[in-house]
Amino acid sequence: MIYLTAENMTGGYGATDILNGCSISVDRGEIAVIVGPNGAGKSTAMKAMLGMLKLRKGQITLDNRDITALSPQARVSVGIAFVPQTNNVFTGMTVEENLEMGAYLRHDHNIHQTIEEIYQLFPILGKKRRQNAGELSGGQRQQVAVGRAMMTQPSVLMLDEPTAGVSPIVMDELFDRILEVKQTGVAILMVEQNAAQALNIADKGYVLVNGTNKHTGNGEELLANPVVRRTFLGG
Repeated sequence: MIYLTAENMTGGYGATDILNGCSISVDRGEIAVIVGPNGAGKSTAMKAMLGMLKLRKGQITLDNRDITALSPQARVSVGIAFVPQTNNVFTGMTVEENLEMGAYLRHDHNIHQTIEEIYQLFPILGKKRRQNAGELSGGQRQQVAVGRAMMTQPSVLMLDEPTAGVSPIVMDELFDRILEVKQTGVAILMVEQNAAQALNIADKGYVLVNGTNKHTGNGEELLANPVVRRTFLGG
C-alpha cells in the first residue's frame, strides 16, 4: 500500500477546475516530483493534498486512512509537513528559534535532540544557529525552512519550488540535502520548475498539463522519454 495517495483530484477556485482527474502518490523513503508548464496545476495539486483546496471529486489517503475531509492543521498533526516557496522563515528570529517554532505541535521533551539531528543534516545551520535567518543566503534560508518542517517529525514532507531563485551550485546542494532527508524514511513530494535536475533525483515523476497526468514514470524513464524531453526539458 502506497503511503500517501491522491486519486482523481478534481477542483479549483470558484467555478473553474484547475485539477482534472489528477492522481499522485508517494511512498515512505521516496521522492515524487511534480513538473510541468506554468499553469499546469502543480502547486494546486500539492495544496489540494495538504487540504488547502477543497476538491469536488477525489480522495486523499495517508497510510490507508482517508484524510480527504481533514483540515490542513489536522493533516499536519497526522504527519504532513509543508514548506512554501516564499515567506517560509521568520527573518527576525535566529536559526535555532526558527527550528523551535517548528516544534509547536509537539509535547515531548526531545525537541533539542531533534534540533541537533537537524544540525547534523544541515551542518551550516549548526554553525549559524545564533544568526538571524534574515541574514542568511537564499539557499541557507531554504535549509532553515526544511529543517523547521522536519521538527514536526513528519512522515511526509511537501516542498513547493525549493530551489526557486538559487544558483545552480546551491540547487545541487539543496537536492543533496533532500536526498539525505529521503534516507530517513520520509516521503517527499516536491513541485519543481527545474524539471531535469529534479527528475534526476526522483523515484517517481508526474508531468501535469492542464491539471491532468500527461506523463507518469520514474525519473529515469521520464528523462529518456523523447516527448517529455522535447516538450518540457528543452531538448
